[in-house]
Amino acid sequence: MKITKSMFIENYKKKISDNIGNMDEAIHYAFKLTDTYGIMRINKAILEASIEYQVDETKLREQINNASFMLNERTKNE
Repeated sequence: MKITKSMFIENYKKKISDNIGNMDEAIHYAFKLTDTYGIMRINKAILEASIEYQVDETKLREQINNASFMLNERTKNE
């Protein structure tokens, strides 16, 4: 099967959109694990969440540390 340029772009967009959804779920899962393990084990929680939701651990850390993410989550919960 020959992969065309449009198929490549379509598959890439799907992968990106899937990872965005997984990233949000992974973030929430990491915080849930932090509640279980305690704040001192945040690194373990992030690692487990990245494995569970198949997202890059570094990108998950960046997203969690992103100030705009924290502001958005705080606004949602108020």
